[in-house]
Amino acid sequence: MKLQQLIAQHILDVHNGTNWTEVNIADVLKDVSFKMAVTQTKASKNTIASLLYHVTFYNDVMLKRLEGHPPVINDANGFDMPPLHDEAAWQELKQKNITSANALAEAIQTIPDEKLFEPILPGYSQTYKSLHGIAEHAHYHLGQIVLLKNLIQGK
Repeated sequence: MKLQQLIAQHILDVHNGTNWTEVNIADVLKDVSFKMAVTQTKASKNTIASLLYHVTFYNDVMLKRLEGHPPVINDANGFDMPPLHDEAAWQELKQKNITSANALAEAIQTIPDEKLFEPILPGYSQTYKSLHGIAEHAHYHLGQIVLLKNLIQGK
C-alpha cells in the first residue's frame, strides 16, 4: 500500500472508521441532538457544533492547499460558524464534515510520491507533515467533542 493511501485512510478513520483510538467523529455524533450540539458549557466557549465546523473548515483548508491555493484564514480561525437553527442544519453540518473528509482523502491519494516531502505550498511545512497534522487536529477536537458530550449528558 502506498503512503498516500495510508494517510488518506488515517483521515477517514478519525472521521468515520476504525482507528487506533477506537472512537471516531461520526459514531460519537450519532446520538448528539441539535440541542446538545449547540449547548455551551462552563468548560468551553465552544460547542460540539462549533468544534465540528472548525474541523470541517480545516479539512477544506488542507484540500485547497493540496490544490495549490493558499486559503485566507481570518482571525476567527474557522470558529466563525453561522448560527444553526434546527435539527436539519445540524444534520447538514455532520454530512459536510464527512464529505470534507472524503474529498480530502481522495485528494491525498493523488499526490505524486515526490511531492510528499516537499512543502505543501511555498513557505509551508512539507506535505507529509501537514497531512499528519490535519489528522492529529481532528483527533484533538474529537477529544474535546467527547468531553463536551459527556458534560452535557451529565456523565
